[in-house]
Amino acid sequence: MEKSVHYADLLKQKGLKSTPQRMAMLRIMETKGHADIDEIYQEIKKDFVSISLATVYKNINTLLDEGIIQEIKVPQKKSKFEIAKYKHSHFVCERCGEVYDVQRPKKLNIELPEGFEPREASVMVVGVCKRCH
Repeated sequence: MEKSVHYADLLKQKGLKSTPQRMAMLRIMETKGHADIDEIYQEIKKDFVSISLATVYKNINTLLDEGIIQEIKVPQKKSKFEIAKYKHSHFVCERCGEVYDVQRPKKLNIELPEGFEPREASVMVVGVCKRCH
């Protein structure tokens, strides 16, 4: 299935309109893999010259709330956004800031305080990527 059709269906399932701006934002994230708000804004302005940064933020928040995209909180940098897909972890290069998808660990050996019941875990590895090494 063509991705734009898939995204339109996904938005519809979540009760959202598949506006040209939302579709463009999803295409940008699909192309870039991981993009911060400024990258998304600069890219979308090429096709929607009058779009405001506030509109981009509003749509990002709506897509986040509906679980269509997810936020990657990068230490000491702007958050990146990606289309929500299979469960995975991330490697962040501390030099160039690039974010890479990595396989999720099969088991985490973390000792939690008594009575804590984990539901989800997120793993981010920070270091230097191959390109910057």
